[in-house]
Amino acid sequence: MDPVYGTFVERFRERYGIAPLAIVLDALDRPRGQGTTPRLGVVLERTGQYRAFLKGPFAFDRNKQQVIAVLLTESLRGADLRAMFGLPERLPHAEVRADEIFVYFEDFERVAKWEVHDLAASSGIEEFTAGLGIADQFWCVQRFAGPPVVFVQTDEQARALEISALPLTWADAYFEIAKRHDEFGYLSRAEIVIQVDSKENFEANYSGNWYYYFK
Repeated sequence: MDPVYGTFVERFRERYGIAPLAIVLDALDRPRGQGTTPRLGVVLERTGQYRAFLKGPFAFDRNKQQVIAVLLTESLRGADLRAMFGLPERLPHAEVRADEIFVYFEDFERVAKWEVHDLAASSGIEEFTAGLGIADQFWCVQRFAGPPVVFVQTDEQARALEISALPLTWADAYFEIAKRHDEFGYLSRAEIVIQVDSKENFEANYSGNWYYYFK
């Protein structure tokens, strides 16, 4: 991290008990030529830390956003914030105010886990598929950002497999494959769930389109 953020990071740590892994400053053009919004991205390490800055499941905590924007402007007093945010040279005022800054949060853990699943799919999906043991019921495996979904031919087959012990066995096997790629040790067995679905459902309710299925 650039040392220019040292004071901000220390004040952030004093207030919230954790330090960001990274700080990202950029600017977003508002629609219909209504100006430019400076954005402050705070990258945390763990997903649990990220959730502490949410208000509800999908919205950031506005009070914390405002406090952090003030922390940044006070910590970087005297710095050229317009240049740091990449803002246009012509602004209605010379300084970037805290109440103009949109603060958002991300976490490294989720990105690292996505990469684990990507690597597991690219290097171990054939091994996983070969161990399913469902013979001609099997149709394919597909995934979006997490573990694979096992597709069989019919809804009836999917329902029977869902209540069997096989999905737990598959989850154990997939975890063994995935953890080979878990450089940071973030992935736990408890979060691995292998879902079962059918070609019949995919074609009848999603028009045979993977985009619609995972949307």
